[in-house]
Amino acid sequence: MIRKKFVNRKNELNILENSWKTPGFQFIIVSGRRRIGKSRLLEEFSRDKPSLYLLCENRPYRYNVKKFSTLISKFFDLPGFEVNTLRECFEMITSLYKSKKKLIIVIDEFSYLVKQNPETPAEMQGIVDELLKDKNILLILSGSAVSLMQRELLSYSSPLYGRTTGNLILKPLRFSDIMKWFGEMRIERIIKIFSVCDGIPKYLEFFQRGEREIEKNFFDPNTFLFREMFQILSEELRNPGTYMSILEAISMGKNKVTEIANFAYMEAKELVAYLNIIQNLGLVKRVLPLFGKKGIYEITDNYTKFWFRFVSRFYSEIEEGFSENAISYYRKNFNSYLGKVFEDLVLRIMRSRELEFFPFTRLGKWWWKNREIDILGLNEKTREILFCECKWQDRVNPKKVLKELEEKAQYVEWEKGKRKESFGIFAKSFKRKISEWNGKRVYCWDLRDLERELK
Repeated sequence: MIRKKFVNRKNELNILENSWKTPGFQFIIVSGRRRIGKSRLLEEFSRDKPSLYLLCENRPYRYNVKKFSTLISKFFDLPGFEVNTLRECFEMITSLYKSKKKLIIVIDEFSYLVKQNPETPAEMQGIVDELLKDKNILLILSGSAVSLMQRELLSYSSPLYGRTTGNLILKPLRFSDIMKWFGEMRIERIIKIFSVCDGIPKYLEFFQRGEREIEKNFFDPNTFLFREMFQILSEELRNPGTYMSILEAISMGKNKVTEIANFAYMEAKELVAYLNIIQNLGLVKRVLPLFGKKGIYEITDNYTKFWFRFVSRFYSEIEEGFSENAISYYRKNFNSYLGKVFEDLVLRIMRSRELEFFPFTRLGKWWWKNREIDILGLNEKTREILFCECKWQDRVNPKKVLKELEEKAQYVEWEKGKRKESFGIFAKSFKRKISEWNGKRVYCWDLRDLERELK
């Protein structure tokens, strides 16, 4: 595993920099799933600035307080001192810090403090209101336990509600950032890594060459990526087994409530509460078709999607050292899995406006009965509409795809007879690209085009 160069996070760094430059007390919450890069972001931001950085551990409250007091002693070049509470640590800081420069105080993995001592948010309220509110200090609390951070720091019932000046929720890296991460590696290899890691920096660090490393990282019981998913669920949820069945169902394409409930041996009305919980954790999302109301459930990120598609059902076998069945299943089905990943990747890229079409006012998927269009984009002011299909295939015949796509487009009722239609096809490669079909504009994008546009 190689620690890579820090990439992107420009917007997040700008927010933190502006808070540091703003006079007076500032208080920011930084949250996001495990391994998303919160600690690395805060390290980069606080470098070369007056700062105290406490990384909490999943150990008793007093242990972390002692760790904090040791950091304070070193920062002020004082002999070690004994304190028993977080408040006493902040009393020392506010009494000793005399510089005119804003001081940054980072408490990373703050959720561990809350787990060990549920009164910590109330203690922090007193610290903010009585010790910090008139000081030139930037306080940053960061944590990975998403549900706990939302409940204990950001909800209306939290003692700290209304006291923050900023709330950063870190998202995965964009695909263009991942391409910068891997430098000169070919885009097809990068897509395959993306299909199992998404844009999670920690997971990307386990890859250097491409898909050959997938088997090593996921089907060996001693590896980090094999065990990580179970760790996430165990940390966030009381009954991970039930949620594993739900997520496995969705990974297999069982997207409707009744289908998921039948797979997980649950009543549909009972399932909804479980789905709401994993939606709040960011593991699952409900997707609605454009112009439709009947949604389906999809797994949000590719690491979770891949793990439940290829690892979960073989977990016990792999743990016992028998990974042959899992690897065989993976080799047989990985390419079809990549087709859906490619479709979702193109939609992400289009949402980030990294490809040039007309300006979209709405963008998403469309389905009706047994018909489906991978991506539909439209501009409600200019009445422009773009119909897109994604094919994870080489030497695609665009005319064949367009014939089917044009037939499905007739079932989209929006502004029919008045709209200006165009078509898009995304593929690994084409037999021959075309730019027009029945008098309508056609965009043909292959992997080389994407590589050129995103680098």
